[in-house]
Parts: sequence; structure tokens; C-alpha cells
Amino acid sequence: MATTNEIIHFLENGFADISKQSKWDFSGKQVFTGDKEITKIALSLDAKYNIIEKAIEKGCELLITHHPLFFHECKGIDVTNLNYKKAVTAIKGNLDILSYHTNIDIADNGTNDYICSLLNAEMENGYLSIEGVEEVYKFAVFTPYDYKDQVFNAITNAGAGSLYGNYSSCGFIAEGAGLFTPLENAKPFVGEVLEPQVVDEVKIETIVLKKDINNVIKAMKEVHPYEEAAYDIIKLENNLPYGFGRIANLNKTYSLKEFISFVKEKLNITNINTNMEDTAPFNKIAVCTGSAASLWKDALKKGVNVLLTGDMKYHDALDAYENGICIIDAGHQGTEEIYMNHLSEILKKQFNIEVIVLKQETQIINWGGK
Repeated sequence: MATTNEIIHFLENGFADISKQSKWDFSGKQVFTGDKEITKIALSLDAKYNIIEKAIEKGCELLITHHPLFFHECKGIDVTNLNYKKAVTAIKGNLDILSYHTNIDIADNGTNDYICSLLNAEMENGYLSIEGVEEVYKFAVFTPYDYKDQVFNAITNAGAGSLYGNYSSCGFIAEGAGLFTPLENAKPFVGEVLEPQVVDEVKIETIVLKKDINNVIKAMKEVHPYEEAAYDIIKLENNLPYGFGRIANLNKTYSLKEFISFVKEKLNITNINTNMEDTAPFNKIAVCTGSAASLWKDALKKGVNVLLTGDMKYHDALDAYENGICIIDAGHQGTEEIYMNHLSEILKKQFNIEVIVLKQETQIINWGGK
């Protein structure tokens, strides 16, 4: 069992860092009635009215969606407005609503990574479009040898040393001697007042994101034995970029027809639009879930001539076509709703809690009159 705040902390501070959401986005708490125990979570692409009703009917205390219920802060509640009516219905049904949008699109193991994994495509380093950078600092602390494990575990549990994709708790320890003289008002852990000391110490070095520095310092001080711990914080130049989309290498060469059939199978969708009837065979693609056909220019800059996304607009299709970029439009819903199955497994594993996925009816129907 987990609490709402535990789930929020996991999503917003680690798995899908909310500080990385786009400036126009409004991820996070949509309907929040306070911290409480959660026994059942519902997931859905959107907080549609019938989805909220289903979540309540099935006994869920929390609904997590990809698209926010609100894209701006509320300044009043008017139940003639459908979104406010949804919020009131949720509150009456003891249902809180959280939404995580662009921060999950950007996240490692987020929507784009998942689509690449479904297509057996190996991602290259970097992003299709850079959204921003995270400032990185080196954090070093000096501690008695016997306390090195306590201090190292404390700072890494607070977020240090986990900037390297598939690796966590990364750091370096060097042995040496610490020299100091306690003054008259000191209460030294080692030695006597006014007597110079030489103590066997270690220097622990690791990397920390700017947003985690204060938590790391606090965690270190809680376990460090010295009255005044010595530590360094040094800003580095190798900041970490983050952004939308991925460049990925397919495990074989496809014709356009073959690849479209493959995408339809893996995403479990029936309709795909494209701006080309055919292309040269290809084994590399750009992927950006949701509405990102405008990123064809970024694909062009990176030498990739096939972009898999959704919501292709006419002028994007035309301009991309004339520049030799094939846009494969698998739909906004088609490229993102399938991710909720993956998110459910992440939450089940993290919290050992019941999670259900509520799929919504297809919103865009390609009707041929039959």
C-alpha cells in the first residue's frame, strides 16, 4: 500500500521529473484532497468524464492521466464548465487526479523510449529536439574512514550519483589525512580543544543535479559525526541536456509499406496517415509521440528521413515532403495511450499496488462509409 504523497514524490522527483515539463504545461496535481492511503490506481490517457466515472465505480482512489485535466491554474469553480464539473465529480467520488504530460514524454523510460522498445529499435544518445539542460555539480565531502559507508549511502539515497542512465550510486573515495584544531567553543568528535589533530579520513566525490543539492547536504549532515562537516560544491560545465523525441536504429531495413504494417501491429491501431506513397528502404527513424509532426526539421538536421509521430498538419506534411522527410502519423492517441500499460507495470513494481488501465474509445475515426 502507498500514500498519495509517496506516489507523487516518486513520479515528480525521480521517474518523471516535473521540473522538466514544458513551460506551457501544467502537470501534477489536478484534483488533490490531501495525503491518503491508496489501494487502487486507475490510469488513462485523458481525464474524460466517463473515465472519471469508471475509476470511481471500480473503487479507485487515484486516477493518473497523461494529458492534464487543466492546462492552467484554476481561479474559481463553475460547474457549468465541463472540466470543473469533472473535478467536483471526482471529489465527491473520493478520487484524486494527477496528470504527467511532457515530463513523461521527456523522461528516460518515458513514452518515446517505450515506442522504440516496442519497435525493437535501439536508441542513439541524445534527443530529437532539445528542451533544456540540467545544471550539474560535483559534491565532495570529507569524513572519518569508519563513517564512509553511512555518509555515502545517505547522499546517494538523497539523489547524488545517479545521472548515468543504467547506473546509480556512482562516486569515488580517496583515503587521506584530515587536519584541524578545535577552538575554545568547539565540541570535537575527535581530539581535544586547542590541540592540533590528524585524523584518518576519506574524501567522497560524486555528481549532483542542482535541484538535489540541498537534499544531499541535509542528508549528509544528518549522519556525519563532525560538529562541522567539510564539503565542496563545484559547478561543472558538462550539463545534461533533455528534450523531446528519439533517434533510433531499427533491427532491419524496411520498406515504407512493411514498416507501416509493423507499426500498426505493435501499437495495435488500424489507421495510419503518411505524406508519401513510398520511400527508399530505411533502418533509422525519428520518434516523437503525441503531436510532433512539426519536428520534421529536427529530423532533417539529424539526417533522418522518416519521422513517426501523430497529428500531422497539411503544411507540415507538404513542407516535409518537399524536403524528403516522410511523416508517419500513427495518431496522437495511437502513439501515447499504449504507454499507460507500461506505466501500470512501473507503478505495480514500485508500490506493489493494484493498477488498472481504462482505455477510452477511439476519438478520431477514419470512416469509409462501410
